[in-house]
Amino acid sequence: MRVGVIAGDPMAVDGGGYTLLNCLMEAVKSVSTSHTFVIIGDALVARDKNSGKSGWLEIVKPAAKAIGAMPLARQLRHWQRRAASPLVADSSWDRLLRGAEVDIAWLLGTDDPVSVPYVMTVWDLQHRLQPYFPEVSTSGWDWQARERHYQRCLPRASRIITGTEVGKQEVTRFYGVAPDNIAVIPLPAPQLAASRESGARMRDKYGIDGEFILYPAQFWPHKNHINLLLALERIKREAGLALRLVLTGSDKGNLGYVRETVSALGLAAQVDILGFIPMADLSGLYQEALVLAFPSFFGPDNLPPLEAFALRCPVVAARVAGAEEQLGEAALFFDPADPQDIARAILQIHHDRALRSQLIERGARLAAERTPRAYVERVCRLLDDFVPIRRCWRHDYVHS
Repeated sequence: MRVGVIAGDPMAVDGGGYTLLNCLMEAVKSVSTSHTFVIIGDALVARDKNSGKSGWLEIVKPAAKAIGAMPLARQLRHWQRRAASPLVADSSWDRLLRGAEVDIAWLLGTDDPVSVPYVMTVWDLQHRLQPYFPEVSTSGWDWQARERHYQRCLPRASRIITGTEVGKQEVTRFYGVAPDNIAVIPLPAPQLAASRESGARMRDKYGIDGEFILYPAQFWPHKNHINLLLALERIKREAGLALRLVLTGSDKGNLGYVRETVSALGLAAQVDILGFIPMADLSGLYQEALVLAFPSFFGPDNLPPLEAFALRCPVVAARVAGAEEQLGEAALFFDPADPQDIARAILQIHHDRALRSQLIERGARLAAERTPRAYVERVCRLLDDFVPIRRCWRHDYVHS
């Protein structure tokens, strides 16, 4: 089949989504398949110097004003306008798909519905589970727009991909999708290149001394920086350890509050807020960190723990629904709402170096199994199963 892949055009500052889409688009270029992949829009792979047509891979770019050419914020505003419209076949993405004569679309990074059969990847449905967080309720892509989108798109999808059984159950429970139409394919671990800079140079570059906890996350409220800071203060007060905490990521409206909390807790000498940093530098920090602390309230799938696994950094993570399914025995888990429990997990890594080494090895094995290429190969098998269905009509079929 001709498979139209829509990945949108996220920017590096958009965080984990950008990293994941980069990895998947690279994997699409390398996997062996009988399908022809057509990358629609200014997708990440379209920036490759070999863009155009090459064997089974094609790039179809939109006009300058098409959705894929917009910055992510404008894409979101566009979707808010489109969400209230009953029309499906009039979207820019849909016109591109039909023009490229694709048999099925794989929607990775767009929120516009399309009229051709499509496979839809669902990253999370947290607006249904935790609607009190402003980032899924009142700001940006708000609760109503999210809900209209999922109600319209999920029941109509030819197939849906989630990373966990928990995610599958959520799609079925909230939107009534038949379980047989949902495939569970675990999220891949990005294959990030190890930093070329020495650990000492990386530390000098960012002024980091001693052992440090790493938390790369954009400053959204749900990322739960505050309870992590309370845990750090507890470690200092009760265990007498002044561990450093390194925070990276773009401000999404909560950075000022995080800074205020750092000051109020007397942690200014221990907390380094670096903002957005290049992925090469982040890779170096993963390699140098005592541990990745990941207290985010959202799940069931998360990317930074998988990045840490690939770069041999141990992980302590929030015990949210689906986290233990995703990360298995390669991470220690804590209650993200309990600073004392977060502190316990961090101290366990600090005190038990044998356990730390065990977690590193378990994480490395998991990352080696869940590569982006393996992920795309499983998607291809899902597409293979749809071939006998899709060959029953032509691209120009019109109901009469």
